[in-house]
Amino acid sequence: MSPASAQLMERAEVTDLPVIEFVSPMPGFPSCKEFVLVRLHEEGVLYALTSVDHDGLRFLVVPPDPFFSDYYPEIDDESMALLGVKDTSELILMLVVTPGDTVGASTANLMAPIVLHEKSRQAVQLILNGTGLPVRAPLLPI
Repeated sequence: MSPASAQLMERAEVTDLPVIEFVSPMPGFPSCKEFVLVRLHEEGVLYALTSVDHDGLRFLVVPPDPFFSDYYPEIDDESMALLGVKDTSELILMLVVTPGDTVGASTANLMAPIVLHEKSRQAVQLILNGTGLPVRAPLLPI
């Protein structure tokens, strides 16, 4: 299979997945609003948040629970309104990962979690300024 055919096939697989729409663009990516969440790990620990519109753009993300069991960021009223929810139990948190050479050298951004409303498939990335949370917290399973 040619590289172009492989890329078309991968794109078709990505667009067959439910699309997640960012109700406000992720910081630094103003033209990227639609993504899909692709599981990269059988147990559901590692995902790729893959852009539908921009080939090659993806973010590695993980749920916080396996790594940061006491991580409960406050979700502001504006973000809740943008997502159209009143109860945080309807939301899923994901952390953007910066991969290292090993799992122990990989980090997660605790200051800018992605918040996803599972039913509507709308998302927003929070910026938790002034919280003292690290941008590069070591990603070690607990």
